[in-house]
Amino acid sequence: MAEISLYLFGKPEWELDLDKAEPEEFRRFADSLRERLYRAAEIIEKLDKNGWERSGALYDICFYKKVKREDAERELKELGIKEDEIYLLEEEEE
Repeated sequence: MAEISLYLFGKPEWELDLDKAEPEEFRRFADSLRERLYRAAEIIEKLDKNGWERSGALYDICFYKKVKREDAERELKELGIKEDEIYLLEEEEE
C-alpha cells in the first residue's frame, strides 16, 4: 500500500517570526498560503478522481491506495504531481 502526505500548513511561528515580522511579510505569507492551498485543492481533486482514499491529519492530508511505490510514482507523474509537492512512502502489508 502506498501512502501520500500532502502538507497544508503548520503553526504560524513555523512560517513567520511573529515577534519581528513586518505587516508586508504577513501579506506575502497570505499570498503564498493561498497559492499553496489552491495547489493542494488541485492535487486533492486529481487523487480523489484516481481512487485514492484520504484522511485528515494535523497539518496534512494522508492519501492511501493499494499500489506499489513504483506504480504510485508513475501515477503521480502522469497526474502532474511533482515529487516536491508531496511525501510518498510505501507501507508494509501486515
